[in-house]
Amino acid sequence: MTGRGARLALLAALTGCHGSCSPGTPYQQRDPRPLAAAPPLAAVLRILHVGDMGDDTPQQRAVAGAVEAAHRRAPFDLVVSAGDNLYPCGPDVDLPGARACAFGPDGSSVAPDFAPPADPRFELLERPLQALDGGGLPVTLHPALGNHDVASWTGCGAAGLSAERLSRTRACLEVAHRSPRWRMPGRHYVVDRGPARLVFVDSNLLRGDYGGFGLEAEVELVRSAAAGCAARPCFLVGHHPPATAGGHRDEVAADYLSRLGRIEEAAGGRISAWLVGHDHDLQHLRSAAGYDVFVSGNGSRARPGERFERVSPPGAELLFGSTAPGFGVLEVGADGSWGYRFEDAQGAALHCCAAPPGGRCRPVACR
Repeated sequence: MTGRGARLALLAALTGCHGSCSPGTPYQQRDPRPLAAAPPLAAVLRILHVGDMGDDTPQQRAVAGAVEAAHRRAPFDLVVSAGDNLYPCGPDVDLPGARACAFGPDGSSVAPDFAPPADPRFELLERPLQALDGGGLPVTLHPALGNHDVASWTGCGAAGLSAERLSRTRACLEVAHRSPRWRMPGRHYVVDRGPARLVFVDSNLLRGDYGGFGLEAEVELVRSAAAGCAARPCFLVGHHPPATAGGHRDEVAADYLSRLGRIEEAAGGRISAWLVGHDHDLQHLRSAAGYDVFVSGNGSRARPGERFERVSPPGAELLFGSTAPGFGVLEVGADGSWGYRFEDAQGAALHCCAAPPGGRCRPVACR
């Protein structure tokens, strides 16, 4: 092979563009090392991982169609939404009674005497998932809070509310929302399902305190939850990534890393992977601390110009990145083995990995 041919072959491996790419072809980057065959996995738990999906766009509808088709092939047991559930500004604080929403003494669950007003904005996330059912019942949706869910910036303000009160009220209204599908018992919470534990955190606090909330409560939740993760795979769910090669990589700066370090220390090495969003793309990374990171943030708003030029923080590694609209699927076996798969809006498998009990998720050929 000539030098030019070798360079073209490498470019094809890195971009996923074999032959040529049209202007509308999603950009793709992957580790060029050969892929092993996927080991067998008798999954007893299938989790749909979406993020940044709460906007009514043509992309959202395309992804929703692919999600429905995937559910028909092999049903999902639950849905994880990694934040930015309601674009652009979270719940409507101007509905009658909305501003009376208050947290209980724990600062996570809502005071029991509050009844939230009906807010049609929640259909932004629930409608595209309405075709998902299991045995005649809706597949449960477990959300995490994203930055748009608690927005208080210019354009998302509300008369008579300070930025702190506004963010706190919006967080409260998402936790208080009730529907046959939506299950969000707190700003942070734990879900045990089958062989796995999911630990949901309010990752807005990685960027700094807000709404009267501090990081210590997240640290304590993770520390407590991780104590039960010695004999089963546990996955942390939040909006903001601990490592990324996407457009928000510059956010992962000194204070962010300091706060992240406290969460990692509390986890004690017992979290197998983080399921996140925030960057509007699909990524599989290996953090500097060794756990896997899956960014599924391309549900409704794409950033087709992303080229994954740099990974942040130093020491993290990008194993796969794509600008394709799509979603992630986490599967867990009864023995604690697990795997992850990205699919695009056409239902095509983009990237797969497999992990033995207690091990890392290594890229494999998709089945």
